[in-house]
Amino acid sequence: MAVHSIFLYFTTCFAALFPVIDPLGSGLIVNSYYGSIGEEERKKYTRSIIIHCLAIGIVSLLAGHLILMIFGLAIPVIQIAGGFVICKSGLEWLNNSDSGNRDEEQEEAQGVKKNNIVSKIFYPISFPICLGPGTISVIFTLMASAERENSWLLTGAHYALIVAAMVVQLIILYFVILSGSKINRRLGPAGNMVINKLIAFITFCIGIQIFISGIAKSFHLTVF
Repeated sequence: MAVHSIFLYFTTCFAALFPVIDPLGSGLIVNSYYGSIGEEERKKYTRSIIIHCLAIGIVSLLAGHLILMIFGLAIPVIQIAGGFVICKSGLEWLNNSDSGNRDEEQEEAQGVKKNNIVSKIFYPISFPICLGPGTISVIFTLMASAERENSWLLTGAHYALIVAAMVVQLIILYFVILSGSKINRRLGPAGNMVINKLIAFITFCIGIQIFISGIAKSFHLTVF
């Protein structure tokens, strides 16, 4: 592959994955689970989250065809289901009561800490908050487009670039999570509420787009 082709394919994968992984929004959401835990614990838990997300992404990419074949699923169906789940999550975040009550937040944060945050690292933090059904549906779509019948080498290069795009976004997510408490302090209660509602709305819109894309592919329609 030429350097230009490598760069173009990488940016395509990065652009496709960025809205669904949403490292900025996901990082702020994850921060609400951490509460007042120490810096070293925050780093340790964040590394675990990143490793879990990367493992889910790579397994989805490598085992995608097998999963679809075993369950008889088509990629548009995955997109429809994933979009629906993302829409549901966005609506739930939009309908949650305002998070401006600092006493309630601190109490909840302490509760999470006492109830052992380790049990929440994989579910629901790593999956589906950081890397959920919407991301998996996009990975499946990229997987399908990466296949080259007459060239295993080119297919492998495409797979490697998809993984590289995931890694870059997970690195961004890592630093956003580590900086989450500082960002929250700067924004204040009102700023946090506005940002959370905005992220929830964008999440809902992403879900709608993935859902409609699945519908369009199922019925061979041109929507976008």
